[in-house]
Amino acid sequence: CFRINRSQFKTSIFHKSIERMVNAKPIYQKNIKQILSA
Repeated sequence: CFRINRSQFKTSIFHKSIERMVNAKPIYQKNIKQILSA
């Protein structure tokens, strides 16, 4: 069932993931370093 559904919606899965990345706030390298060092 998962494979069938995934094969039918490949473009929409890719499109949604790109859309989320574009709409999300950017994460900068200095923020990542602060989170990892804490």
